[in-house]
Amino acid sequence: MNLNDYFDPIEIRNTQKSYINSNVQLLSAISVHTEKNPIENIEDYDLVFIGLPYCKNDEFVDDFSEIRNELYSLTANKKIKFFDLGNLKCGQTKNDLIIGLRDVIIELISKNIIPIILGSSEDIIYSQYLALKQIGKKINLVSVDSKISALTNKETGNKTTLWKILVEESEALFSFTNIGYQTYFVNPKTLQFLTENYHLAYRTGFVRSNIKEVEPIFRDAKIIGINISAIRQSDAPAQINASPNGFYGEEICQISRYAGISNNISVFGVYDYAPDLDFNNQTSRMISQMIWYFIDGYYQRINENPMDKTGSYKKFLVNLNSFEYELIFYKSEKTDRWWMEIPNLKSENKNNLIISCTLEDYQKAGNGEVPDRWIKTFQKINSN
Repeated sequence: MNLNDYFDPIEIRNTQKSYINSNVQLLSAISVHTEKNPIENIEDYDLVFIGLPYCKNDEFVDDFSEIRNELYSLTANKKIKFFDLGNLKCGQTKNDLIIGLRDVIIELISKNIIPIILGSSEDIIYSQYLALKQIGKKINLVSVDSKISALTNKETGNKTTLWKILVEESEALFSFTNIGYQTYFVNPKTLQFLTENYHLAYRTGFVRSNIKEVEPIFRDAKIIGINISAIRQSDAPAQINASPNGFYGEEICQISRYAGISNNISVFGVYDYAPDLDFNNQTSRMISQMIWYFIDGYYQRINENPMDKTGSYKKFLVNLNSFEYELIFYKSEKTDRWWMEIPNLKSENKNNLIISCTLEDYQKAGNGEVPDRWIKTFQKINSN
């Protein structure tokens, strides 16, 4: 695949800042697809940036220039291998955009490159899902969103992205998790559907009070998408359905860093940015800092797996009264991160599943209670 056929070149302007020397800015450490610099040797890079133009008055418009300017004006980790591919060419229809992005993602993943995708629609996640489905990946999908879009629109008959993923094409999906929903925006039947299908959803208030509890979810995720609506309006005003409640800027940046340090992530996306509403470029700055934290997390990641005999892990066994299974936990002596082992009764080779967890999960087991994370995963892998 020649990626130059899929992307329009861009031009970066206005990255000069009085408080940062240009030679330590991100722009000095990356490659950008411009008229004079085509996409070449893409396999030499770890991360790429993709812009998805949005439709305005029946024309596709690139309004990501301010985000790029803000991002590339920030300080750089000099070992970064990052290529801004430019903006994906739109095609004639919305479906052309979805399929084009799917094909690009497949190409990048085949070269062990993680795309960072910015657009104005949650169709970003659908393209990501189709890509991983086509290459045979079992998918853990995490959506950071204040709303969990209705599974179907009864008035129009339109099927939402979640309907397509959770119902129509669910054979590739292992788990879906929503992070940061606000109860008054979500139909109770949607939450009931998620529960019945062993998926998870965490309210904004819970995450804000227990942000470390969701780190294992990001650690196991293949696809992570952040909707700007998850952020409070005062911190990110450029959103169509803004809410005064949501994550603070510091919290969404911590979440973005969790996404970056995941050893399993294949694609990261930020969507539903409405540039026309970006007062004083505040949301551009917010998104640029989210991406910066993702990049920083990526270059701080430590590859760990308790089943890897080369690592150093402690194993803990917990037996509970009146519970037939022994709970098995692992702790990394290097990072203090935790995992737990889930019995896979359907596995012919008796290969149990290892999932990420927290110290609190182990402490809960020590107090005689089976962690919710264990129960949900056990039900999912052993259900009919």
